[in-house]
Amino acid sequence: MRNSFWGVALAPALLALAACNGGEAAEEAGTEQVDHSAQTEATREVAHKFLTRAFIDNEFRDAYDTYAHPDFIQHNPRMADGLEGHRAYFENMAASESDGDSSKWAHITDMLLVDGDLFAVMHRAYRSPDKPGTIVVDIWRVEDGKIAEHWDVMQEIPDGIPHDNGMGCGEARDYASVRAHEDSIQNPTCGVPDPGSSKEQTLEYYQAYVDEVAQGDVISAIEKWIHPDYKQHSPVIADGKQGAIDYLQEEWGREDAPKPILGEQRIIAEGDLALVHYLYELEGTPTKEAHIDIFRFTDGKMSEHWDVKQPIPETSANDNGMW
Repeated sequence: MRNSFWGVALAPALLALAACNGGEAAEEAGTEQVDHSAQTEATREVAHKFLTRAFIDNEFRDAYDTYAHPDFIQHNPRMADGLEGHRAYFENMAASESDGDSSKWAHITDMLLVDGDLFAVMHRAYRSPDKPGTIVVDIWRVEDGKIAEHWDVMQEIPDGIPHDNGMGCGEARDYASVRAHEDSIQNPTCGVPDPGSSKEQTLEYYQAYVDEVAQGDVISAIEKWIHPDYKQHSPVIADGKQGAIDYLQEEWGREDAPKPILGEQRIIAEGDLALVHYLYELEGTPTKEAHIDIFRFTDGKMSEHWDVKQPIPETSANDNGMW
């Protein structure tokens, strides 16, 4: 299966990085920066309270009852819209499935990013000892101090990953070890975003890499922009820079390879990390997926990559779409 990493690399990123000129424009930009920073910190406060209640206290329903906006919008295709749709889905699952009780699941948080009115969590859930884990990226939008909108992309963790890095981080990779792990929203397994790296610089690096790839010399772009110690978490790409090159040559080097069609990107960036959420199609094929790519930049180069992808179902329990 083709991986989202090169799909996102082959299209220009839709980032608002225009420079402001003149004293008045600079003053407005400074005000916007302060407003965005204040909004980010307000969102972070909601995120920590909500996530702690849901995943540390194991009070998933109460977390939504307490922190969901009255006009909550749902994009998960399995759930009807609104808080009632969310509640009904989990009540039905708990009643109909032997492992539907989320309090018995093993859960571990890998990453938390907060940017403006959005926060995103990459985490893994193991519903029973005899079932493979699922890696999930959830995105929530905050409005008036409440979670007002939700998107997610989830993927079952496969066997036979071509590296030892895992799709998340850390050594806890099965039900027992994750259950024994002291989960923490404050200290996720992939670490917190580097406070010494600016979001703006990370986005500039990402933009420069994508722009160079879009010019056609992808191998040169990889050699220039990927860190010598590049670490891969994708379940279908081998580790390191050479793994990325080998994958590209095999999957995207053929002239007859279907062209990717990418939807608009939602980007959540903090410190040295940038998360990209988008819809993905392959021209002339039935492939339609929701994708998440996450990139870490170190010393101006891409040093780590994660991805999660989920097929878009033909029908959905709501009319909001997965993006």
